[in-house]
Amino acid sequence: MSRNLSLAALPLLALSLVSGCASNDVDDELLADSSDEAGLDGKADSVDGAYTYYAIARDMRRCASPYCGGFQLARVNRTTTKCHDSTFAERCYTPELDWSESGLDEAQQEKLVGMSGKLGGRFAVVRGRFVKKNLGTPVPSLGRFIVTEAWVAEGENAPEGVFARVTQNGIRCIAAPCPSLTEKGLNTGNTANIADLDFSYSGLSDRQIEGFVSQYVAPGGILVAGDRYTYKEQGRWGKGRTVTNAFHRLANAPAATDCFVGGCSGQICSDREGVASTCEWRPEYACYQDADATCERQPSGECGWTPTAELNACLAQN
Repeated sequence: MSRNLSLAALPLLALSLVSGCASNDVDDELLADSSDEAGLDGKADSVDGAYTYYAIARDMRRCASPYCGGFQLARVNRTTTKCHDSTFAERCYTPELDWSESGLDEAQQEKLVGMSGKLGGRFAVVRGRFVKKNLGTPVPSLGRFIVTEAWVAEGENAPEGVFARVTQNGIRCIAAPCPSLTEKGLNTGNTANIADLDFSYSGLSDRQIEGFVSQYVAPGGILVAGDRYTYKEQGRWGKGRTVTNAFHRLANAPAATDCFVGGCSGQICSDREGVASTCEWRPEYACYQDADATCERQPSGECGWTPTAELNACLAQN
């Protein structure tokens, strides 16, 4: 039994069997091409693009500050990283993180820093750029790293495999598997359309997985780490990606806004009007109309269906 996240499954994260054959022994289009290893390092990119992503870890070396004790950064999906002094290394050191362009408050910054010390790294990802000089500090030549985005892993499992940004692409199908998701390999420029994300490798609970739904349908999508697999359903082959861990983007608490019901069957609760979905009917969708379900902002700050005894009972029966 695998836990798959596809457009038809929103927002319930239904437990479903992948029918027919499945294979992990396939080529992954998102794998980086080593021939452009240096050329893509530090590439400028749009807000919703896939470049300038770095795994960040606390520097645990023992020496005098600021030469030690800062952070080590390494581009995800790549074997080298361009440092502040234009040299290339497996990872690069920075004594300081500059948060001025991140829009994050102190609490969110501390959350990222805390996750950067977890199990040697890869549980925290930042987007940004190195700066050669850090004027006004004891050793300006060590530079600094300017953070523009910060992401933290939700689960405890090590994030293994290709790092990808996954978004809804608007493709609609009358039968499964439907390639309704687009994934972009971080720092590679490689893309592919897929039909499924399989969270059974992540160790996340159903409730944790459901927490990604509103971000999954949002323009920025979600970040995941995992591997390509293919499967056969209704006589047709589809592509998917296993999820060893998934990442939330850190943001300050949003101002309270209305939540909206969307989807072809009125099954999606989000902070955007007119969210679309495929029109494949599932019995549990009726629960959102018949069980007096309420679409509203949850304690997490995200929009979602408020769990009640009646709603939970209805969903359990379907």
